Amino acid sequence: MFKKYRYFLGVSLTLLFFAIDWVSKYYLAKFTINHTITVIPNFFNLVYVQNTGIAFGFLAHLSGIYRFIFLIAISAIVVIIAFYFMFKENTSKTLFIGLTMLAGGALGNLYDRIVHGYVLDFFDFYIKTYHYPAFNFADSFITIGILLILYDKISKKN
Repeated sequence: MFKKYRYFLGVSLTLLFFAIDWVSKYYLAKFTINHTITVIPNFFNLVYVQNTGIAFGFLAHLSGIYRFIFLIAISAIVVIIAFYFMFKENTSKTLFIGLTMLAGGALGNLYDRIVHGYVLDFFDFYIKTYHYPAFNFADSFITIGILLILYDKISKKN
């Protein structure tokens, strides 16, 4: 049954992860643009951060057009590669889910880069004065997707 509906399921899950990211950014932008929302005191806030770089602000120092072209190209390549492997005949369920999460997250951030010129990050975890770099659902999907892909590859070797 999995193989029969692989294309429909792959596109649907990818769009679901994209939609979760898009909806969260849309609503959180309205509530956090002018202030921080404390969710768990001294640990977790919702904030409004315009990230013009990659993960955690990496490459934010590049000039505008070079950064834009580079980030759009990288995001598009990730989505294309994810879809290619997602629909291969021997793709396991773990790999399939990891790839849909990776593609959905990449599409979420790609959309932001094209439409806004930046990615909205809003999860702010911290302890005392140390703040982990802000991130969003797309970043989480990308990270979990990569971990599932690695798990699939490592478990097949053992």
